[in-house]
Amino acid sequence: MRGLQVLVPAGGAGERFGGPEPKQFTEVAGRPVLRWTLERLLSLDPEHLVVALPPGRELPLAEWGLPADRVLWVPGGPTRQLSVAACLAALPPGDDRELVAVHDGARPATALEDLRSVVAAAARTGGAVLGRRLSDTLKRLDGDLIAGTLDRQDLFRAETPQVFRRSLLAAALARAAAGGVAATDESALVERLGGVEIVAVEARRPNPKLTLAGDLGLVAGLLAGGPA
Repeated sequence: MRGLQVLVPAGGAGERFGGPEPKQFTEVAGRPVLRWTLERLLSLDPEHLVVALPPGRELPLAEWGLPADRVLWVPGGPTRQLSVAACLAALPPGDDRELVAVHDGARPATALEDLRSVVAAAARTGGAVLGRRLSDTLKRLDGDLIAGTLDRQDLFRAETPQVFRRSLLAAALARAAAGGVAATDESALVERLGGVEIVAVEARRPNPKLTLAGDLGLVAGLLAGGPA
């Protein structure tokens, strides 16, 4: 897709997952999780796809059949935010209006229709986040005690991809670095710029992130069904 770049922060150790190696390299449905993720993202035909990897790791481009002219990799930073910044810095110079999608390396089963929908939404306004509205009742805690109930009507669980104009993402990362601000997703940083309309795009299909070993069964089942 002309004017689309993709960043994949996959530099974490995945300590909550456990196992002998980082979760993004764990095999599921016959392939490493990260390979599934990259192949799914390449279906968008981005101009470049940049992956941040744990220290000491390299991306086996030839072994995984990935196009070396479009897929790049960089050493990841100690946080997701720094890994995203490293990926962005590795992109060739481009138009500030082009779109940059950030996607979790351990989220390999995102439906193609959802990928396309969030990119299309960002093209209209400059920013979009894939996720879903909450159906569970949410409780506010004070230690281990329930202190109240939250109104879920206006709440949205953010997933990835999160897609922004290149200039917005670059400005948000630079401002956060200058102010010592840390966030758990890119939208939180872009929101701080103000004046940006970020569209909440509701996912139509399951989009699980591999976090715990117990998530393997759900992810494997989705991948075994083929691209959605």
